[in-house]
Amino acid sequence: MTFAKVFLILAITLAVIGGGLWQFFLKDQVAFADVATAYVAKQACSCRYIGERSLDSCLTDFTQDVSQLDVTETQTDTRRTITASALGLVTASASYHDGLGCVIDSR
Repeated sequence: MTFAKVFLILAITLAVIGGGLWQFFLKDQVAFADVATAYVAKQACSCRYIGERSLDSCLTDFTQDVSQLDVTETQTDTRRTITASALGLVTASASYHDGLGCVIDSR
């Protein structure tokens, strides 16, 4: 068997295994991270800007451990935003708007 055939069989095998891992294990984890980052951003934004508490204080309110999420605050003259990120791959942000409260920004 030539090197090209061995390489092709190995590549196809790894692709099938990778697809199976994605379908059965990682797909749900990415979906959970997507929901979790949006939830944390919205709740922390409401706590920070409506409740007028510090961001560190707001992060202690969650019943689940959110220490693995990177939560940051950005303030400009016209916009106040909280952003939550999971490993830099899944990111969500929520902004405070006068009269509306905090709203999840479109992605």
